[in-house]
Amino acid sequence: MKYKSVPWWIQELTIKRKRLNALRRRYQRTCTIEQRETRKKIYHEDKSRYQAAIKKEKLNSWKEYCNLTPSTNPWNTVYKIMTNKHRRLLPMTTLLKSDGLYTSNLNETVQAMLDHLITRDD
Repeated sequence: MKYKSVPWWIQELTIKRKRLNALRRRYQRTCTIEQRETRKKIYHEDKSRYQAAIKKEKLNSWKEYCNLTPSTNPWNTVYKIMTNKHRRLLPMTTLLKSDGLYTSNLNETVQAMLDHLITRDD
């Protein structure tokens, strides 16, 4: 199963996640109560720093995305994403040709569009 990558994920977060997992394993495998409490405290401190780093990267990515929106209508894309009305446009693959048949693939669709829109100079 392949996971989707997120635009805010950076290499530093991968390193912090691996360190956090190592600290968790070390804490869970400790036998003495005193050492276990010490390692538990270290693990929880590192976990809160890791979560803060994720939150910071998400916020920075969102701010960067908002700054890249077109200046003609800055709320268009942002508004659609926030209201969950953002849809991906699917490419048109079939058209009804002049002979009454439908196109069967993208190349045939493009050719039908060109034939209809551009007149030939014969």
